[in-house]
Amino acid sequence: MHRDESCPSGIAVVSFFTGAIIGATAALLLAPRSGRETRERLAEYSEELRDKVSYLPEELRERGADLADRGRRMVEKGRDLISRGTNMIDEGKHFLDEKKEALNAAIEAGREAMQREREALTSSMTEDE
Repeated sequence: MHRDESCPSGIAVVSFFTGAIIGATAALLLAPRSGRETRERLAEYSEELRDKVSYLPEELRERGADLADRGRRMVEKGRDLISRGTNMIDEGKHFLDEKKEALNAAIEAGREAMQREREALTSSMTEDE
């Protein structure tokens, strides 16, 4: 059996680069940087990766390209999920603010009603004397 037929080292290389891409992407997305800095870093990593894989056989490069495309789609999906989560958090904050205002209004109305009843009770007690 030839080495090319079993290709365990080729799979290992592709797996390594896939893990490197995913790890670098996750690190870039989670790092506290501006969008411009993140894009610049992604471009640098992309260029470094191209240089490193230029010596790989064509089949491995094609697999790597497919995996890179898959990784890009996953990153885009992750960005979409983050955006949706951020929107949900904003909506939740708005909902809680509305409920807080309603609760404060109800508490204030209760205080005013209690004060009126106290005054009415005091007034009726002084009339009875």
